[in-house]
Amino acid sequence: MPQSVVLKVPAQHKYIKLVEDTLRDVCAASEFNETDLGAVTESSKELVENAIEHAYPGEEGYVQISVHPFETGVRVDVHDWGVPMSHSKYQSVPLDPNASKGFNRIYRLVDRFEYKNLGKEGKKFIIIKYLSHPVHKRKKTTPALHPSQTTVPDNIPVTIRDFQEGDEEGIAYLIYKNYGHSYIKESFYYPRRIAREHGERFYSVVAESEGKIIGHFAFVLIPESTIAEIGIVVVDPRYKGHGIMNRMIERILQKAQSVGLDAVFGEAIMYHVFSQRSNLRHGFSESALMIGRTPADITLENNELTKVEKRGAVLIGYKFFQTWKRKLFLPNVYKKQITKTYKNADINFKKAKTNKKKEYTHVFLSYEFDPPTNIATIRIDRYGKDFKRKFLLLVAQLRAKHCDMIYADVSLQDIPQIEKVINIMNKRGFFYCGVMFLWHKQKDYLRLQMKHSDKVGNKNYVCYSDFCKALSRYIKADEKRCKGL
Repeated sequence: MPQSVVLKVPAQHKYIKLVEDTLRDVCAASEFNETDLGAVTESSKELVENAIEHAYPGEEGYVQISVHPFETGVRVDVHDWGVPMSHSKYQSVPLDPNASKGFNRIYRLVDRFEYKNLGKEGKKFIIIKYLSHPVHKRKKTTPALHPSQTTVPDNIPVTIRDFQEGDEEGIAYLIYKNYGHSYIKESFYYPRRIAREHGERFYSVVAESEGKIIGHFAFVLIPESTIAEIGIVVVDPRYKGHGIMNRMIERILQKAQSVGLDAVFGEAIMYHVFSQRSNLRHGFSESALMIGRTPADITLENNELTKVEKRGAVLIGYKFFQTWKRKLFLPNVYKKQITKTYKNADINFKKAKTNKKKEYTHVFLSYEFDPPTNIATIRIDRYGKDFKRKFLLLVAQLRAKHCDMIYADVSLQDIPQIEKVINIMNKRGFFYCGVMFLWHKQKDYLRLQMKHSDKVGNKNYVCYSDFCKALSRYIKADEKRCKGL
């Protein structure tokens, strides 16, 4: 997949052809057909023309186009520093399917279209276009069940089994049937990719009834680690309420243990307590609460919290198959909370000895940016010379991408100078999130988080367990403390 490309051109019509050519070149390595590619270039062209005509009337200026390809689509940001525009103007656009120009047309061409007022930094329009595939071509809304098929009898036989070749099409259709186009893990819309990547990137179990796939559960392997994330859980709406999900999670945990994993973890969406309760019932230990992890546009039927239009939270929980004693470097400010988390997971540790004579000269910093979710994650594996400058430079680069959330994972086993690292991060707005066990090369990490958007909610989630409730209070207090530094 090609890297992201940033193009900054004068706000003049003669440069639009350069923008179109750049988009086509960047997207060439993806699986875009001509229709999809045309939609991307036409909508981007519309936004550039809008900037030329309305952002810089009678004056000179620049337009910056950032192209971020990802596995199943592309995100394009069009940024200008010209005349401000009211957000109400963007919101008031009627979705006219026959519109041939302007914002109406862009809505029709792409899958997501957003506007951000950046204050002194101008304004930015964001479009996301997903690749077309056979499932998407069926229909653009979730199919409605026939009234006579809304439920099935209790005595209908259901088999829970491991994935077999030929299941991939049923899984993709089941994802579509439950989520329409909105599911965030786009690879599961593609039967061919499911078949190709099973056993390498993930493992699945399915529920089958009368020869049809009516349920799916998987775990996705974490690179360079011995853990996996469980998820991609879907059940045919007609079969819900029959205990199929619980039967599948039992099977998927057995599968994870049989392939030699040390643990699995899950992200329980916190708009309701059902997934939290299910994880606890199956022996999961809660370790982190990630603010702003879910998109602002999630909707759940009869759920008031999803109507807030703020990014939601997830609760991280681990199921361990084997554990061992760790040696950890603990920052004083979080020592008690981290200790509680290890005790909750029933994992022993002792404080690592600091070798004051050993000073690393090189900093190990890396990051990942995910355009579809607009989230970035930094990983810190080593403190060294000029750490502060390099860290702040990386944060500035991610701020420039206008990520909604930035998470940062700090090794608890490789950084004797962790006190200095956390102090620098707290002063820049990073506050507590939790512990990510075995996150990289079987080592544990402390996760901090920083908001970079007014779309992130602080109250649109609920906690089920006492540990979660206490963790939520702790995180809110730490956010307030870091703001005062």
